[in-house]
Amino acid sequence: MGGHHQGALEVMAEQVTGRGTTGVVTAAAPLAAALGAEALRAGGNAADAAVVAALAETVLLPPKCGLGGDLVALRLPPGRDEPEVLLAIGGAPAGLADAVRRRGALPETGPLSVGPPAAPAGYAELAELGRFDRARLAAPAARLAREGVVWSSICDWLGRESADLVAEHQPDGCAYMPGGRPLAAGTVVRLPGLADLLDEWVERGAGLWEGPAGEAVVARVRAAGGVLAPDDLRRFATASWDAPVAVEAAGWRVRATPAPTHGPALLDALATAGGPADPGRLLGALRAAVARRRATLADPRPAGTSLVAAVDGEGTVVAVMHSNSYPQFGSGLVVPEYDLILANRAGRGFTAEPGHPNFPEPGRRPATTLHLWAAGPGGGPPRFVGGTPGGANQVTWNLQLLADLLGGEDRPGHLVARPRWEWSAADDGLVVEEGFAPAEVDRLRAAAAGHVATVGRWGLRCAQQVVVVPEGAASPRVAAADPRTVGAAVPV
Repeated sequence: MGGHHQGALEVMAEQVTGRGTTGVVTAAAPLAAALGAEALRAGGNAADAAVVAALAETVLLPPKCGLGGDLVALRLPPGRDEPEVLLAIGGAPAGLADAVRRRGALPETGPLSVGPPAAPAGYAELAELGRFDRARLAAPAARLAREGVVWSSICDWLGRESADLVAEHQPDGCAYMPGGRPLAAGTVVRLPGLADLLDEWVERGAGLWEGPAGEAVVARVRAAGGVLAPDDLRRFATASWDAPVAVEAAGWRVRATPAPTHGPALLDALATAGGPADPGRLLGALRAAVARRRATLADPRPAGTSLVAAVDGEGTVVAVMHSNSYPQFGSGLVVPEYDLILANRAGRGFTAEPGHPNFPEPGRRPATTLHLWAAGPGGGPPRFVGGTPGGANQVTWNLQLLADLLGGEDRPGHLVARPRWEWSAADDGLVVEEGFAPAEVDRLRAAAAGHVATVGRWGLRCAQQVVVVPEGAASPRVAAADPRTVGAAVPV
């Protein structure tokens, strides 16, 4: 990198790093990170802070994440050699397979794309690990929904991208597009229905869909022509704990969330690259890993996803990736009573070919680009935890960050602020940020078969977050949030 670019990196890396004595919370929405930090100051632990921040994001970033979607999480308590993984990804509705066979296709959006939303079960499972009850965890988000939030430039942009989809399914408008027009950045938005839904989550937790909210979701989907049924919500909208998968590379042990997430694809690409590598070699490893995964996973596409993470005074790290999936407003269906955007994980994640291992047999969880990672040197316990939203490019960007980490860059601010490139599997093209050395760009151009475009510094949609696992009670708590999507790391 040239001197100018290196100077800009140093400044930005410092700005996006949070350092605290008792904790740090990172989030894509700065207010969500601040509310999570308040939970730590009030005596909560990392699980409390992560749930508070995540629920706040369901109000601050509803096009990207919410109770109508799904999540994956990674938790690493102090003294543990391996993290534990939470998968809250709803299984296929019982009637979906037959519907797909009749149609010969599975729409990416619309009523057939809606599966049982498992995020409420995931938030509830994480809440059980905290010190606060659900009422206290949900109170900040419910207050925001009732009193109003300022519609962000990110939500403005996502709304304009999805305006046709939302208008198709809500021709009379909805809370997010009153009069059929997307909300403009800077608009104060009140979402009383979403506040009511959060209140129901407080009462019912993982059983949210067994009450009136579940009835409203099923009625909305069935009226639009979908197959979701009450029994699907009871049986398939669940969360479960699992073990991570792992690979050894360049003297490090890297863990990731298991299938049906894209964690195995990330580890495959990292093992193929062998660890630190020039950009051209990383691209080749990524291309090969994606080709191998296509036998079991659906084709990757963009997504609407967000990430929060927290580390507390005891040294526990919790990271939560939650999503309404592609294209930013999920299925396009909104449940009006609750201002609830329904995700399209079933439509986006499953493969329509009968007999395929990713075909939507009843209860089967769809492939998802969501994943998180944890890494440590020498085969020891993790020293860093991280992830990024970004659809198919979650693997692309996590691979680049891990290559930097295994190559010796251990400052979280530098890890998230370094230049990145993204890859399109459809045409083997690249988009490359400014900041790479000319020789690195040349190697990328030589490795790519498609068009190579360039954008300015921090011009991609990457949203990486990295948490340093504390080495002891006296060590500082350090984390960083990607500057590209206005993320924040708030220390305590």
